[in-house]
Amino acid sequence: MAYQSLYRRYRPQTFSDIRGQEHVVKALRNAVRDDRVGHAYLLSGPRGTGKTTAARVLAKVLNCENPTDGEPCGTCESCRSIEAGTSFDLHELDAASNNKVDDVRDLLSKVALGTPGRSKVYLLDEVHMLTPGAENALLKTLEEPPDHVIFVLATTEPHKVVSTIRSRTQHLELSLISAEEMTALVNEVAADAGLDIDDDVVGHVVKVGGGSARDTLSALDQVVAAGGIGDADTSTAELLAALAAHEPERALRAVEAASERGVDPRRIGERFIDALRTVFLVKMGSPPMRVSEPERELADTWAPELSPATITHALETVGRALVEMRQAPDPRIDLEVAIVRITRPASSTDVAGLVARIEMLEQRLADGTPSATPSAADTAPAPAATAETAPSAEPTAAPAEGSETEATAGATAAGSRRGAQRAREALKPRGEAPPPPPSAARPTPEPPAPAAPTAEPEEVSAPGPAPAAAALDLDTFRADFRALLDELPTAARARYLSGSVAGVDGDVVRIVVPNDAQRVRCEKFRSEVEAAVSSRVGRPMSLELSVGSVDEPPGSPSQPQDDHEVDLDQLTDAATSSETVVERISDVFPGAEMLTTPES
Repeated sequence: MAYQSLYRRYRPQTFSDIRGQEHVVKALRNAVRDDRVGHAYLLSGPRGTGKTTAARVLAKVLNCENPTDGEPCGTCESCRSIEAGTSFDLHELDAASNNKVDDVRDLLSKVALGTPGRSKVYLLDEVHMLTPGAENALLKTLEEPPDHVIFVLATTEPHKVVSTIRSRTQHLELSLISAEEMTALVNEVAADAGLDIDDDVVGHVVKVGGGSARDTLSALDQVVAAGGIGDADTSTAELLAALAAHEPERALRAVEAASERGVDPRRIGERFIDALRTVFLVKMGSPPMRVSEPERELADTWAPELSPATITHALETVGRALVEMRQAPDPRIDLEVAIVRITRPASSTDVAGLVARIEMLEQRLADGTPSATPSAADTAPAPAATAETAPSAEPTAAPAEGSETEATAGATAAGSRRGAQRAREALKPRGEAPPPPPSAARPTPEPPAPAAPTAEPEEVSAPGPAPAAAALDLDTFRADFRALLDELPTAARARYLSGSVAGVDGDVVRIVVPNDAQRVRCEKFRSEVEAAVSSRVGRPMSLELSVGSVDEPPGSPSQPQDDHEVDLDQLTDAATSSETVVERISDVFPGAEMLTTPES
């Protein structure tokens, strides 16, 4: 017999063999035992968790000749035929490829036909792939099938199944299998199949499977065929170490090494973000249940080294990069840029990056470790000392022996205070002397020697109130207002051309428009015109719009020029012509032929 894959050879044949789905198994087994089986079930869950297997076991026990406590015997003719796939009592349909109306109609035309067993079970896999027409064709029969017919619908995306179908079924949700259950399954399969594997192989296949029994056993098949795990992928651990140490060069080398082994950039990012999630949950005191032992150890190692802000910033940045990689010409560039942003906080300007930088600085100050890269404020030259703040020229006393640690911490704290003091001095108004430094930070200066008498300084008078704004000349402002309108956008200029400047009262410009409709149109551009007027005048100005008219002298800048008088006696008549209109058209279009129609 040809070799059979492990996940097919060890497919569960009874409800008790299904792992990690106790709630589903209990519901189906009790329904069979109590003769309360529904006419339609909807099984949903991730791939490889037992949806198809549960449907096959349900069909087996419903047609079993000797069922025991809701479980099939596995020895009768019906059980053996269902296991071999030759039974007429179980009909499986792949709705992903048979999703049209005609496919569903063909299935429904055979529903009423009898079968050798007591029940006929229809299994529709990936039912969310049915077209709207096929879903509508299925509704009536799904709601009231023949007594001997049971529908089992399976899907990995239950949210895509229309509510009219979900309401006609009993919905059972399957979940991913825990790492402990999967480890026990792998050990049992390896022992029964005679496979020589160690704990590293078990941890590897459980990690690759990700809670899916089929994926885990397929990974075990691959490891056995390859003779071992091969080169272990250490890119995730290297990326976590680079994130904790803020070493972008190390992170980029890890991505390059994984790419050289043929790992897809998106796969590198997915593994890294999955490890970050595990580290975050461990950091928050809620470790996930479905992780292998190597993943748990990796998370326990790096959770104390990474702050919550750093982890969340990395999760958000790498997550955005994974989304952008779908349409990127070179996905590795998006991943590398995201890696640099999270391993070098100074290059990040978003809120999460700034929080991570603040936490890093707080941690360094708490540890008494000076910053490895001094900031511009710390490296800037100190301002020249004044007579009031200059320290004494006498040397201070040498520190006592054994106080190097205290001196280092004191120097770090003093550097922070100096930077804060310089910031306060820069923010003070000019002319105000900065306060003297605290005595604990600098030695007390000795009193200066009496200086030679100098000339009395000139008395500086206190600043008086600001002068009032000068009044604007109305005629001059009208001319400026017309010139200002030419600089405005077309829409604003068109609205205000019909208005006239009625007066200027302090900081208020009164503008009169012909009617109320025009005033409403001008209101839409009030802010733009006020800003332009304020810029032209040199102080804040506001507009006051009203309806009316302004009597201005003719020729004023805001009034159009009157038409000049015309002497009618000086006008001359246009030259007359004896040609008709038709003749003139013929002269313009030589060779044209005039067509006439008979009078009706």
